[in-house]
Amino acid sequence: MTDPTRRATRVHARGHWPAEQAAGTVTLAFDDRFRRRMAMTDDAGGAFLLDLPRAVALDDGDGLELGDGSFLRVVAAPEELMEVRVPGPVEAFARVAWHLGNRHLPVQIVGDTIRLRRDHVIEDMLRGLGAEVRDVTAPFMPEGGAYGGHSHGGGHGHSH
Repeated sequence: MTDPTRRATRVHARGHWPAEQAAGTVTLAFDDRFRRRMAMTDDAGGAFLLDLPRAVALDDGDGLELGDGSFLRVVAAPEELMEVRVPGPVEAFARVAWHLGNRHLPVQIVGDTIRLRRDHVIEDMLRGLGAEVRDVTAPFMPEGGAYGGHSHGGGHGHSH
């Protein structure tokens, strides 16, 4: 039986919960940050149940509220990614972005680069379009899209 105080039933967006009072952290890769109900373990090894009314895309810095009123801070885990830079005119960058979007690939915009998961077929396509591609290890926080999720560029779209 799960301790009812170790049940996370609410998500609070980054900046909208008392982060300085976090009771701990839970580090999750991108694929593990979109869940509704799942047994999890925090970074200190403590078990808890994520038990939300609906699946929510968790963002780095969000707070999971536990049954006792304490919070766990969500940390985006570093992942193996490709970072794409497109030299030349903005049209070249737009062309690369269009090809990635046409394949419905999750991407993260970081300054003048695009980050996405490593894939040798996509890497070959990008290089063929004139892009520079390098491997990086970093948290992956892709754009939420126009029809759901949330943008990681500033705003936060899930409701609380």
